[in-house]
Amino acid sequence: MVSRLTFRSIAPCGVICDLCLGYQRQKNRCVGCYDIGNKPFHCTVCSIKKCAEKGENEDLLCNECDKFPCRRIKDLDKRYTKKYGESPIQNLKSIKEIGLANFIDKEEENWKCDVCGQMLCVHRELCLICGSRNKNFPQIVASTLNSFISE
Repeated sequence: MVSRLTFRSIAPCGVICDLCLGYQRQKNRCVGCYDIGNKPFHCTVCSIKKCAEKGENEDLLCNECDKFPCRRIKDLDKRYTKKYGESPIQNLKSIKEIGLANFIDKEEENWKCDVCGQMLCVHRELCLICGSRNKNFPQIVASTLNSFISE
């Protein structure tokens, strides 16, 4: 069964929760940013979701903030872009530009495995289902991992 992105797939910071290994795994599956339940500790104490600028609206996307992109978002973006080839800042800018529904359609196609059609994982070089190459995974990271594994 192919996973479908929804509006709740996009965390306030611009990360696409459905692409996370924690969300895609079968055992101890993460429920995502918006739902209460199992999730990694760093997600339960997320300073971006609980940002004072949001007031009482934790679900507000950060691109709606006057301070966007703030230091926290810039730090997250730097880490995600380098390690995983996904830019939360660019995601939020795209949402602002083309709308959330169009962004979801575009990213769903972008992150679909070319071989089996399942959703790729942002944290892995290979598709979790069929093992084919993740076209979005940064090659610099992949080559570093491969040389480390072969040593």
